[in-house]
Amino acid sequence: MANQEMERAAETSLGAGEAAKSNTPLLRMKDNPNDGLPFFIRKYQLTDNGPVHMHEYMQINYIYKGKARHMINGTEFNVMKGDIFVIPPYVPHLITPEPGERAEIYEFEFMPEFINQNFKEFKNAESFLDFAYIEPFLVSENLVKPRLNLVGKVQVEVEADLNSCLKEYMEKKPGFVLLIKSLLLKILVVVGREFTTYLENSKSRSIYDRHRDAIMGAIQYIEENFRNDLSVDEVARQYMLSPSYFSYLFKSITSKTFTEYLNGLRISCALELLKKTDKRVLEICYEVGFNNVNHFNRMFKQYVGMSPVVYRKSQ
Repeated sequence: MANQEMERAAETSLGAGEAAKSNTPLLRMKDNPNDGLPFFIRKYQLTDNGPVHMHEYMQINYIYKGKARHMINGTEFNVMKGDIFVIPPYVPHLITPEPGERAEIYEFEFMPEFINQNFKEFKNAESFLDFAYIEPFLVSENLVKPRLNLVGKVQVEVEADLNSCLKEYMEKKPGFVLLIKSLLLKILVVVGREFTTYLENSKSRSIYDRHRDAIMGAIQYIEENFRNDLSVDEVARQYMLSPSYFSYLFKSITSKTFTEYLNGLRISCALELLKKTDKRVLEICYEVGFNNVNHFNRMFKQYVGMSPVVYRKSQ
């Protein structure tokens, strides 16, 4: 299928997810029995068909034993021993048992910010980005099966790391959060490496590259042009993505909406100008990209906790 057709498939899949949001249960991290931690880990036996749902967090599923069915964005796939797949936030999905099978699953749920900053340092971050955020939207017409099958030494290594994460989580000894984070990052690096190998032999490589390059290019464009009057529709159109799909990817990668990210850049610039120049607040307001001083003051106080005038006096 040509790139444009694959793009439409991805957008259609996203549209279905958005349409379902109002009726699809949203699971939140605070609802887990995890003592307020930014992650939750368990190993369980799949026994029944729950409702289609989505999460506010990332979820890694690893099929430790047996077979099951996985439905994501309205498309269903078989999953089996050794399969690992990542469900990004706000993507409707459901894992159901196969008749006569006793599937056992490792489930690792975590808020994106738990690893976002650290993961950027790793060489395989781009491949994990493809696997975790882009792939779930390329499932139409069986173009992509959103999972990776681990075999041999890699399978043994990932299973051992998941088991160590679960053990640390259950025992909660001093330093367990840091150790779990390091194990999680290791798992993601291993998955990134395996996915890189998979993509080298995949006909879909170009679409992954295009979607990733588009969103990363858009982020760079925003950082270079935040002083201008930007809109999500304009930036998405410039990088040939639908506004809804662009908004989803943007928030998944940056953990912020387009507006939050844009305002954050503008406020950061305003802080520097207030600290290092004698320019009036009104001048700074327009210089950093705001068109209304009242809106600027309101956003500044929201982000900084005080007005621009009070901030300047405190320096």
